[in-house]
Amino acid sequence: MNSALAPVMRLVPVLRNLVRTHRLERASPERLDAERRRLLVTLVRHAQADVPRYRELIAPETAAAFRGPEDLPSLPTLDRTEFHDRAPEELLAAGFTTANTKAGTTSGSSGIPITIRNSEHDLGYLRASYLYDMLASGLRPWDRMAYFRVTPFLRHPLERFGLLRTFHIDTSTTLDDQVEAFLAARPTFLVGFPHVIASVVEELERRGVRYGAARRVLFGGERLTPTARARVLGHLGARCHEVYASVEVFTIARTCRRGALHLRAADVVVELEQDDGSVVPADGTRAAEGEILVTRLHSEAMPLIRYRLGDRVAVGPADCGCGRHTPVVLRVQGRSQDRFRGVDGREFYADFLTYAVQDFAEVSRMQLVQERPGQVTVRVVLAAGSELAGAGVAGAGVAGAGVAEAGTTVTERIAAAVREAVPGFDVRVEAVRSIAPEANGKIRIVKVERAATG
Repeated sequence: MNSALAPVMRLVPVLRNLVRTHRLERASPERLDAERRRLLVTLVRHAQADVPRYRELIAPETAAAFRGPEDLPSLPTLDRTEFHDRAPEELLAAGFTTANTKAGTTSGSSGIPITIRNSEHDLGYLRASYLYDMLASGLRPWDRMAYFRVTPFLRHPLERFGLLRTFHIDTSTTLDDQVEAFLAARPTFLVGFPHVIASVVEELERRGVRYGAARRVLFGGERLTPTARARVLGHLGARCHEVYASVEVFTIARTCRRGALHLRAADVVVELEQDDGSVVPADGTRAAEGEILVTRLHSEAMPLIRYRLGDRVAVGPADCGCGRHTPVVLRVQGRSQDRFRGVDGREFYADFLTYAVQDFAEVSRMQLVQERPGQVTVRVVLAAGSELAGAGVAGAGVAGAGVAEAGTTVTERIAAAVREAVPGFDVRVEAVRSIAPEANGKIRIVKVERAATG
């Protein structure tokens, strides 16, 4: 029987996994491949032998013949409805229960929030993974770390010695409360959703407060426009890193010193399902784009094999000059369900439209919303001095497709750029003072209302 969860964070498993992670960070392709194969074979056989649901999905002979990533297409994919609709006992491995595992619940941005359960062994790896992300992003033991999130976290024993001090900025509270908590914490290292941190920075500027103590910012979970990103980093005078991670599979990718977002190839195996239904491995040999399927190599209590995370991702070859031999995530396109529909019924991923909007330096934040087929509303928060936020609406209708003439307003020029990208669409651009986040604190950059999918 597996041991129960520890009431406080155990440091030894974290440190042990931290050493392993560091050892593999710049491993040769041959060493990485051998490690991935070992972990993947062990995971598949463990899942088939010990997890009730996987015993239904994977035949014993299939698990016995499994040899590595090239055999993944012989296994079924797993989507979030499995975790949402089934009892935990069907998905937990033998020896694990809801009493001796810890629940992690997703934010629900897909519309289907799910709960993943982790053992103490899984948690040791999770904590080491997150800590390594921060150390690789410039965290020093004596930094004061502000973590922008809704829920608090376990304290760790090192804090009593003044090391890795962590301060919770509760993003479910008002902006005033967040700013006060931020100033009281006096952080030097910031971690959180970019739009949340941007809101705090904007409020500091409104108050005339210049905060210069931050050294590093670690963004994750969403994308900022270049204008908003420059504003945050310019105000703080800090350097920035990014992570691509989720509750279900931990860290998928992290930026290197050159800014490339590298897959954590020793921790996850990534495949991309393309529009024609074919699946290609994100193995660094080619560029590919599609819906991401993730196999988490460290998942003892609740194995995750070929899990549909719900994101559309573009991955490039392993050709970064930083010294890592792992593929690079070129773009996280957005949620795979956020596809716009034309009046003819054809669907397409709308993320490419966001680049037509963010190319305008005046745009601080944006959101593209489809309420019916063949229509898009673009909401933009404009940088100070561009146009009065909320002062104008432009581009209603489809006439006059093409680039706007000189002398037109920013919203009119944005409308023309979007209309040129999707000819025949009813395009409306609204300059607004703010864009409301979802319940999880994120801003959906591309959003499809229910009426648009009917």
